[in-house]
Amino acid sequence: MPDSPLPAEDAAKPEAGEGLEPPLTANAAAKKTVCLCNSALAWGGGEKWHLDAALALAGRGWRVFLLCHPRGALYARAAERSEGVRIVPLPLGRLSFLNPLCLRRLLRFFRNTRPGAVILNLPADLKAAGPAARAAGVPRIIFRRGSALPVRNSACNRFLYGRVITRLIVNSEGTRRMVFRNNSRLLPSERVSLLPNGLDPQAFDQALARCDLALEAGTGAGPLADLARLSWTVRPLVLGTAGRLNRQKGQHLFLRLGRRLLDAGLDCRLVLAGSGEREAELRAMAWELDLGEKVVFAGFQEDLSCFWRAIDLFVLTSLWEGFGFVLLEAMLAQKPILAYRVSNIPELVNNGVNGLLFPLPEGENAPDAHPPAAGGAIFPAKGDMAAGVLELSRDVPRRRAMGRAGREFALAGFSQSACMDRLEDLLTR
Repeated sequence: MPDSPLPAEDAAKPEAGEGLEPPLTANAAAKKTVCLCNSALAWGGGEKWHLDAALALAGRGWRVFLLCHPRGALYARAAERSEGVRIVPLPLGRLSFLNPLCLRRLLRFFRNTRPGAVILNLPADLKAAGPAARAAGVPRIIFRRGSALPVRNSACNRFLYGRVITRLIVNSEGTRRMVFRNNSRLLPSERVSLLPNGLDPQAFDQALARCDLALEAGTGAGPLADLARLSWTVRPLVLGTAGRLNRQKGQHLFLRLGRRLLDAGLDCRLVLAGSGEREAELRAMAWELDLGEKVVFAGFQEDLSCFWRAIDLFVLTSLWEGFGFVLLEAMLAQKPILAYRVSNIPELVNNGVNGLLFPLPEGENAPDAHPPAAGGAIFPAKGDMAAGVLELSRDVPRRRAMGRAGREFALAGFSQSACMDRLEDLLTR
């Protein structure tokens, strides 16, 4: 259940201790304590990581506080799955670091809870909670950077990275590159740790099994269930993409890809799973491209199991990614991947083995696009994603081999348990 909230910034000044965690008892002080701070409103990979980490640490005996925005998706999901995590409403905004009252409340919170470590998510969290944790004497102030966008070389960032945080966690080498892109001396390299997102194959497979039972029983409904029930020998080729409907994810390129494939004579369907601020624009674009019933806007899917059963190829048209957790899920589901050679995606997709990589189309911009590897030809030779789909549509054995290779890769290097072992090490080092 949610814990006592940090008072809203515009509230009247509270009495001493009002709305804040009381000082630790002797028994509580004996437990390892960590605060995870993520004030994002939307749900994404960073929010998933913070919730998974909070639950995992609580299960390992830690005293865990999860500070999140009371109107955010993380708060709502955490409230449903508290499982030993103390949830604290934290209504931070971009300018909260300028509010002395907000900083004083955070300082009091950290002094009362006395965490051994604080993990911060957004730049707004870093600016407000970072200095407060430092002033409270928190020994480990960790900023988890999950966005493959450049860090501005500002005086504020030089102070925060150089004097406030004690360790930076990055989720990929692509993210690490972007941290130092504008300032190679932003912080010492020995204070940077790579910690990829972890996955739980058992839970993933159990969800797929539940989906299969529902499909066999005829209880699943909707266009995804209808596609999943069709035998692959009689249905059209189904391409799927999943993610928030925004500019970063590049779903406009997915729709254009579908139009080109249909014009080339391929019988295919397009499935977009997700919701977001760009939905109306993308629906209008689908109408302009005359995709009609060939495209399915599946909306936000709490459980993507039916999505994985419905598609044959997974297409990620992101212009940049911090990590791209959905790629690991596609691999577990044994789906070949087609994506652009940007950010950390080449760290996950081995071109020609578990998927195909392509350069961004002309006119599209990405902050961290990779040139083709020296001596390594992009498949097909012209580097065209539509040509890659057409090639795989005719080569079912190759698709199956890519799916098996992807699952083997995901299982080998991204265990949630191993990632949490590493996190615990960083929290106690």
